[in-house]
Amino acid sequence: MSLQFALLGWSASGLRCPDHEVHLSPPNSIQPYPVTLVQMPNGTGKTTTLNMLRATLSGAARQWSSEKIREFRRSSNSSQIGKFIIKLAVNGNRLTFELELDFKKGRSMYRTSYGTGIQDGFCPPAQLRKFLNLDFVNLFVFDGELASNLLDPKQTRARNAIDSLFQLSLLEEVANKLQENWERHAESASSKSSKGLNRRKNRLNELKRKRDKINKEQERLHKDKSQLELDIQEADQDYEIALSKDQNIGSQLTLLKGQLDTAEKGVTWKVTEAIANMRNPQTLLPEFGTALQNLKANLDRLKLPTSTSRQFFEELAEERECVCGRTIDCGIRQKIRDRAKNYLGEDEVGVLNNIKADIATYCAENPATYHQELQEQLKDLGTFIRKRDELKTELDSLEADRLAQGDSDLEEKKKCLEELRKKFNVCTERLKEIERSPHSKPSDDTDCIKELDKLIEKAEYDVAEATETLTLKRKTEIARSILLEAHQQAREELRKYILEQTNNRITQLLSRDPVLLEDIQNSLRLRGQGGASVGQTLSVSYAFLATLFNRSDHQLPFIVDSPAGALDLNVRPEVARLIPSLCDQFVAFTISSERQSFVDILHQAAKEKVEYLTLFRKTSRMNELWRNVPPEQLKETVDGVIIKGKDFFDRFDLDKEI
Repeated sequence: MSLQFALLGWSASGLRCPDHEVHLSPPNSIQPYPVTLVQMPNGTGKTTTLNMLRATLSGAARQWSSEKIREFRRSSNSSQIGKFIIKLAVNGNRLTFELELDFKKGRSMYRTSYGTGIQDGFCPPAQLRKFLNLDFVNLFVFDGELASNLLDPKQTRARNAIDSLFQLSLLEEVANKLQENWERHAESASSKSSKGLNRRKNRLNELKRKRDKINKEQERLHKDKSQLELDIQEADQDYEIALSKDQNIGSQLTLLKGQLDTAEKGVTWKVTEAIANMRNPQTLLPEFGTALQNLKANLDRLKLPTSTSRQFFEELAEERECVCGRTIDCGIRQKIRDRAKNYLGEDEVGVLNNIKADIATYCAENPATYHQELQEQLKDLGTFIRKRDELKTELDSLEADRLAQGDSDLEEKKKCLEELRKKFNVCTERLKEIERSPHSKPSDDTDCIKELDKLIEKAEYDVAEATETLTLKRKTEIARSILLEAHQQAREELRKYILEQTNNRITQLLSRDPVLLEDIQNSLRLRGQGGASVGQTLSVSYAFLATLFNRSDHQLPFIVDSPAGALDLNVRPEVARLIPSLCDQFVAFTISSERQSFVDILHQAAKEKVEYLTLFRKTSRMNELWRNVPPEQLKETVDGVIIKGKDFFDRFDLDKEI
C-alpha cells in the first residue's frame, strides 16, 4: 500500500530557537506547498529547529539524557518547559506529534493525536512506523553532515533506505515468522526422551547466544577499525610534522617519502603484471607450451573436430528413411545409434574448437619465448623490490637519527602511533577469525560466524528430529530459502537500477567534474576515489535520494538544511532544477548567501509554487527590518518574527543574527 505523507507545519516554544509557528499548507488544507524556503540567519536557532524536527518525528528524545534535554533550554528564559509540535497528513488524515521537554526534571514526554484520539507517548500509525525511526528520518530531514554519512562505510543508511522504501524487509520478516513458528512447535512438542531433548535444546540455545554475542563483537570491531584508521591517519600526520621540525631532516624525509611512494607503486604494478602472466601455464614451463602445440598439431592431423557430430546420427535414427533413400528398419536403427558413439557431441566439438583457437592465440610462437618474458618480468620486479627496500632502510635510518636527538614529544607521538597500529592489527586479526571460511568439521568453541551458522542449522535439525517436527523444519527451510533468495534478488535488481539512475543524475549535476558511484552497499561507494568535496558529496547524495524517492510508491517530504551552501555556483542551477522532481514536498532552511544562482531558478522550476518565509529573533537592532511590512505578511511571537513573501525574502541580507 502506498503512503502519502506530508508535513503541514510545526511550532516551537520555550526552546533555544525563537518561539514560532510555521504553516506549510494553505489554511484549512492538508495539501502542502510543493516548495517552502525558510530563511533563518545563523544564530537564530536553525540547528535547534532541525534537531527538534528529527526528535519529534522519530521518538528519539525518549533515549535522551537529562543533560541533553537541558541543552535545548533557552538561556534567557526561566520557563521550565519546552514544546515542539509537528502537524502531518497521512493518507488524508491529520496526525500530530507533541514533544515536551521538562528542563527541571530532565525528561521528555510525547503525545500523539490521530483521528479523534489522543495518546500519551510516541504512537505513529502502523503504515508510518517503519519510516519514523531516527535512521530513516535522517534521510528526509537532511543536512551536509548526513550527506557525508551516506558515503561512510561505517553507516548502513544507504542499503537500509532501499529496504525500507521498497518494503523488502517484509520478506525477511515473513521468513523470521516461519522460523518462530517452527520453534513454537518444537517447544511444545513432546519427546520420548525429555533428557535428550533438553540437552539438544540447551545446546541450540547456547550456540544462538554465542552467535549473537559474536555478531555484536563483529559490529563493534568494524566500528573500532574504522575509527582506528582515522586515528592512525591523524597520529601519522602529527608524527610527520614533529619529525620534520628539523628542516634539514624534514626536506630529506619529504624527498625519500616521495621516492618510496613511487617505488611501492612500481612494485605493485610489477606484481600485478607478473601474476597475470603466470596464469598462462606456458610461461611457467616451456615444455607445457610445446605439449600444447603438439596437441593442436595432432588434432589438425586427425581433422578433429569433424564437421559431423553425434547429434546428426541420433536424429537420423529417428527417421523412417536414410539420407540415401533406403528404409531404416529396427536393426539398421540400432546400428546407427551404436556407431554414433564414435562421433563427438556438439558440446564436445565446441570445446575442442575453443581449445584450438586459444592455443593458436596464446601459444603460437616458440614456447621458450613466453618463459623468457616471464623471467624478465620477475627480474624487473626484483629490481623494484630492492630499490623499495633500500629506500625503506634509508628512511628508517634517517628517522632513527632524528629520534636519537632526544625529542620527548616526537618519541611520545611515535609511541602513540605504534600503539594505534598494534590495536588496529589486533582488531584486524580478530575480524579475520570471525569472518573466515568455515572448516569442514567445526567445533562448538569456534568464533567463526559461518561455522556457528552451520552448527546452529545442524542443532535445529537435531531438535526437530527429537520433537518429530523434522518435516515442518524442512518445509520451513524451503520457504525461508525462497523468501530470502527473493529478498536478495530484489535488492540486487534495485541496487543496479538505482546505481545507474543515480549516475545519470550525477552526470547532469556535476557535468564539469562528475564523481560517479561505483556501488551501493552499506554506503555509497565512489568510483576511483575514497572521498569527495562537500559540494560533490551533497550533489551525489541529492542524486541518490532523488532516484530513491522517485522510484518508490511512497510520497515523503524532503527537509534540507542549507540546500545550496556547499555547492559551486555552476552546480546550484542544476540542483535547483532537480528539486521539483525530487519529491512532492520540499522544505529548505537557507541563509541569504545561498540565494545566488539558486532561488530564482528554483522558483521557475517549481512553476512559481514556492512559499517564502523569513524567520528571525526580535532584537532592538532587527526591529528596523520589519517596521513597514504589511500586517497580513507578518506574525510576531514573544521573541520571534515570521514574514511571508518573496519580496522581503529577497531583500533580507543577513547571514548572521545581529
